[in-house]
Amino acid sequence: MPGGRMFSLGGRLALCASLVRPGSRLVDVGTDHAYLPVWLALAGRIGRAVAADVRPGPLARAERNIRKYGVEATVRARLSDGLDAVSPQEADDIVFAGMGGLLISRILLRTPWLRDPAKRLILQPMTSVEELRRSLSEQGFAVLRERAACEDGHVYTAMLCGYDPANRMTGRLYPYVGRISADTPENRLYLARRMAPLKKRADGLRREGDRKAAEELDEVRGRIAAMLGRPEESN
Repeated sequence: MPGGRMFSLGGRLALCASLVRPGSRLVDVGTDHAYLPVWLALAGRIGRAVAADVRPGPLARAERNIRKYGVEATVRARLSDGLDAVSPQEADDIVFAGMGGLLISRILLRTPWLRDPAKRLILQPMTSVEELRRSLSEQGFAVLRERAACEDGHVYTAMLCGYDPANRMTGRLYPYVGRISADTPENRLYLARRMAPLKKRADGLRREGDRKAAEELDEVRGRIAAMLGRPEESN
């Protein structure tokens, strides 16, 4: 193990770390403090890592942590707008954590070398999750695994994706829950928290006279309720 002392990740980044393949070359986009690549380096889980950020301030914090924990031989900080300053040869697993879903979508769209079945994307969006899932499908990325994690009263999702147009997810339910199942307490909480916003949106659409769209959201809400074993909430 490198010289720095091990530390703990919060639930959100720990979930992302669990999706990284052992020995991979990692790129952490929007790294901020570089906690994820530093932790993975200390744990001996990765071969190399680029900790990338578009802002000099966060990049300086990343560099300080890389030195503090003695992982300079494994993790390098780099100023980069998305993946613009990263080459395909440096990246097996690419993490986008703590970013907006629309920004993630735009970066994926402008980075054609990600359309390689050997690459893996680990995406942890903070906003616009439905839009991100739709964009992934449109761009030919399949969601391979998805799980939820809790931190500071919030519940987050992280998804492992790969370029596989033939197996990309579609369907009415997909944008709202992706591959989340009801098999963990965190996943169940994530699903449960989809219910109220969907009802509010459906009620608004009904007031606007768009009955068909409202009924589609009611159907989605009913299917989520059934996943949770609460079909009475579908009405």
